[in-house]
Amino acid sequence: MSRLVAAYAKERFWCFMPYANPNYDPQWFHQHIANSCQRLYEGEIKKLMIFVPPQHGKSEIVSRCFPAWVLGKNPDTKIVGCSYSAVLVQQFSRSIQRTIDSEEYKRIFPDTYLNGSNLRTVVKGYLRNVDLFETVGHKGFYKAVGVGGSLTGTPVDIGIIDDPVKDAVEAYSTTYRERVWEWYTSVFLTRLHNESKQLLIMTRWHDDDLAGRLLEREGNTWDVVSIPALCEDKSNPNDPREIGEALWENRHSRERLLEVEKRSPQTFAALYQQRPTIQGGNIIKRDWFGHVSAAEFNRMYHGEPVVFFLDTAYTSNQANDPTGIIATCKIGGELYITHAEKVLMKFPDLIRHIPQYVKAHGYTTKSSIRIEPKANGLSVIDELKDKTGLNVTKTPSPKDDKETRLNVASPSIEAGRVVLVDGAWTEQFIDEVCGFPAKPHDEYVDVLAYAVDYHLANPYKPIDRAKIARRVY
Repeated sequence: MSRLVAAYAKERFWCFMPYANPNYDPQWFHQHIANSCQRLYEGEIKKLMIFVPPQHGKSEIVSRCFPAWVLGKNPDTKIVGCSYSAVLVQQFSRSIQRTIDSEEYKRIFPDTYLNGSNLRTVVKGYLRNVDLFETVGHKGFYKAVGVGGSLTGTPVDIGIIDDPVKDAVEAYSTTYRERVWEWYTSVFLTRLHNESKQLLIMTRWHDDDLAGRLLEREGNTWDVVSIPALCEDKSNPNDPREIGEALWENRHSRERLLEVEKRSPQTFAALYQQRPTIQGGNIIKRDWFGHVSAAEFNRMYHGEPVVFFLDTAYTSNQANDPTGIIATCKIGGELYITHAEKVLMKFPDLIRHIPQYVKAHGYTTKSSIRIEPKANGLSVIDELKDKTGLNVTKTPSPKDDKETRLNVASPSIEAGRVVLVDGAWTEQFIDEVCGFPAKPHDEYVDVLAYAVDYHLANPYKPIDRAKIARRVY
């Protein structure tokens, strides 16, 4: 490799990546991200957010290559890498160490090495493991820590947070978002000093995520690189694409991206276009539900088991919560809700009513009655098992709040996989679910989330509509 190439790799982070990895396939947006990282290192900016679609190489640049290049430029730099999982950031650490150990790295950064790297003698007093490695003869280090982990006694020159949220369940959880914010403010920030730099890359699931809160509170102090999967306008002078073109056509084609958008426009807008939906009202839209008449449903029904979901309460006081019941059936890849009802009853009356209801709405020997296991629900389960002989079981205990569970269920509903068999009950059901959390009651929200989780564990499984049509006709 020529001296000129090596010289460029040493001085320009953008040139370092293909130098260190000859198989690297650089795209224009990779160079844009790399140049922004170099601006951060050189002190031109101190806080940088990067929003890029999944699987477009942002972690390779920011979490693997950048720390290695920085330690080569200044082996006294103290770097902390963070992510939702300690295991993931340990993988970043191993990758950085392999780069520093390489012969290519040694040619341009001979003063930066680790204990035992390049067959050098082990030097006492310098640590090297997946959680922490130190530059021999210098004060620099790289420390890997999961979000929520301790940074006590660790001064930070450059702090990198690479996706503090694992998935939609965590992103939509108010409790988890608060936990991430608390860790950022009470742990991460306390290890910074006047000249410290922050680099945050993440998938934008939610408007109130870590990036959203920071932009709301101190947006004027952050530089933001936000690149959508499909070009929407010509406002970014660094983006050479025409409107509608894919960001990385050879890897994630426009055709594939449009298929992802068709499955779930809400999810696509957040993850791929960097526009998370503002939460708090109208999580579910009315027109997301499919509809069939009772006659149409009866033509396609061929004895599939009807499963009932209950959110129980027993009281006759109109001010208290009612019991919510839905009858559900999965045909092909779609969940059909055949009936729903709410009742305000005392315990003995409720125990008499449930067997009557399920038998009137499709209960067979293949059916099950699944009840939310809160205190009164457990009593209903025990009583029904003892006195009716019905197949009664409890739903898994919910780990998240209602808003989180409804958000997790929303892609399946948005994709048209939840169909209502029209009847007198449907308007009340739609009104409550689509009005959540502004409505006074939410029993239908609970049972709908349970039903989607039970029947549609994979919300992105393709629907064989042709197969369903054959069964109908």
